[in-house]
Amino acid sequence: MQTNQLQNQVSEAYFLHNGEVCPIEVFQSLQIHHDPTIYEVLRVAQGVPLFFEEHFQRFVHSAELLGLNFPYSQENLQREIHRLIELNQFPDKNIKIIFNDDDRQQPHLFLFFIPSHYPSHQAYSEGVHTILYEAQRENPNAKVVAQTFREKINEAMAGQKSYEALLVNQKGEITEGSRSNFFCIKGGILYTATAQDVLVGITRSRVITLWQNLGLTVKEQPIPLSFLDKVEALFLTGTSPKVLPIASVNEKKYTSSEHLLMKQLQGAYDQLIETYIVNYLYPKPCHK
Repeated sequence: MQTNQLQNQVSEAYFLHNGEVCPIEVFQSLQIHHDPTIYEVLRVAQGVPLFFEEHFQRFVHSAELLGLNFPYSQENLQREIHRLIELNQFPDKNIKIIFNDDDRQQPHLFLFFIPSHYPSHQAYSEGVHTILYEAQRENPNAKVVAQTFREKINEAMAGQKSYEALLVNQKGEITEGSRSNFFCIKGGILYTATAQDVLVGITRSRVITLWQNLGLTVKEQPIPLSFLDKVEALFLTGTSPKVLPIASVNEKKYTSSEHLLMKQLQGAYDQLIETYIVNYLYPKPCHK
């Protein structure tokens, strides 16, 4: 990987490698992409790693799927994340965690901030442009570094000035976004692809629960391309986009951001984040 590509992957002054504090300048000399390598990205807000517990569980699950032995406990990893946050003066950005154990005697754990780009107010109020892209992850349930896969999709998205690419499998079904999960609304029902066919995002799981809390139905099922002609609203979920309306898929336009249930869901998710931050910073005492 070229030096400038590595530099574009990291942010802030320091990163951690197996617990050692390293200046960002030496990051480019380290080999972080061995096969297999798993990763996780979590968002920091007000010094809080949002939904850390779920991110840890998914990270461990990815390791198990690939036969990797991840030796860190939840408490140890959480402590390292807070070290990184404090070292870099509490930035509100995303943290990337990378782990590989190609050297069985010395596994490698990297924690570092990455350049983080969040949707604008206009994107939330009007929606974003997406494209269809024929592709399917080899192992959708594991969060694995797949550099070539990512580069090809980025090229396609740049050519169409698209925020996201919706992946279409060999059956002509939309499974997920290349870096997000995908949902549609029709008749008060929330539709999304089955969990076995996608990387189950942390935001995805939370959104499904919020929708059910509204007393509404969720259906996890294959989503054929023809369904795009019937839906009332579409949106993406993820660590960076949160709950983001889709304004267009290729040339087809939608008014997703104006949908009443879409607005309710966005508000409920923002409130969920605020509640999580408060409970994290000021945990309630346990009573025996």
